[in-house]
Amino acid sequence: MAMTKQIKLLVLLTFLVACSTDPEDIDGSDSIHPPIYGRIQLNFPIDDSNVPNRCIKRADLSVAFTADSLYRKKFVTVSNVSDYQSLYEYSLKPGSYYYQAAKTCVCSGDTCLWGGYPGGQNGMKWTLGNFKILPGDITYDRINFN
Repeated sequence: MAMTKQIKLLVLLTFLVACSTDPEDIDGSDSIHPPIYGRIQLNFPIDDSNVPNRCIKRADLSVAFTADSLYRKKFVTVSNVSDYQSLYEYSLKPGSYYYQAAKTCVCSGDTCLWGGYPGGQNGMKWTLGNFKILPGDITYDRINFN
């Protein structure tokens, strides 16, 4: 009889400990309502006025809380960019964010060098931008390398 009381007490304690923390509450807030997320749509074209489009490849698209976080590679999210997809969408908590994007030139000869890609072939161009997420809204931004 004493053994069943101990087992019941152990189950009750396990249940109380497991229910005392909210796994969704990762930011430490005491809110009982989940945050309302917003979305960002980033259009990442591979157009370039000085180099044929067939020579340009997307290389990176990363999002962070601050520009310094981008430099330190402390990203909120990173996309697996593709030459077949130009629109990237993220659901994020409301606030301010920064993105970085990179594209590379793969043509041979001096095409990439004269197109402004450092080092010529396989050189990369980088850009940085910021955006704001509002609760329930969709924000749109077009990535420019000018």
